[in-house]
Amino acid sequence: MNRKQKQKGYECSQYRTYGKARCKCHEIKESDIIIHLKEFLKFTKEKYQDEINKIEIEVKTNKEQTNKEKIRFEIETLKAEYKVLLNQKIKDLAGNYNEYQKQMIESSYKELEIEKTSRIEKLQEILQKEEQEISKEKIIKLKTAMEYFDEVISAEVPNRYILENIIDTIWIYSNKTVKFDLKVDIEKLI
Repeated sequence: MNRKQKQKGYECSQYRTYGKARCKCHEIKESDIIIHLKEFLKFTKEKYQDEINKIEIEVKTNKEQTNKEKIRFEIETLKAEYKVLLNQKIKDLAGNYNEYQKQMIESSYKELEIEKTSRIEKLQEILQKEEQEISKEKIIKLKTAMEYFDEVISAEVPNRYILENIIDTIWIYSNKTVKFDLKVDIEKLI
């Protein structure tokens, strides 16, 4: 940055190393970078909010995930087996006149019915929990990242650790425009 100014600033690393032969002087004040960063994070935060809304809608409507489909298929299979079991029970009881054998048939089928219904209930609980966990996990990660964005936006001087974990690269162009590349994996903050 120009030494006449007392404000902290940054310049292109190639200009510092090679001079005018390699690069134009790309310098910018730190206060300008912070202003651009805050605007960028506000914009990104809005996009994240849109993403959260899409995820919530997607989880409510999207039923094409393979694991969920397998569980649903297994539930339907168990329900069909349960119906067949009840039909077989009725046939066995109707065709038998011995009271002792009827009691044995009744108790045997009762155990099988309990086993089938409990398995169906467990699978339905697993399916429901899985749908909730997927949406909660995605939303929590996005909301946590947004909280860090809010912290940077509201701070007069942003926390350096948070900035280092959010920002991958800052591009400063000769016309003083600034572009930020966020790190792909913000989970280090979470």
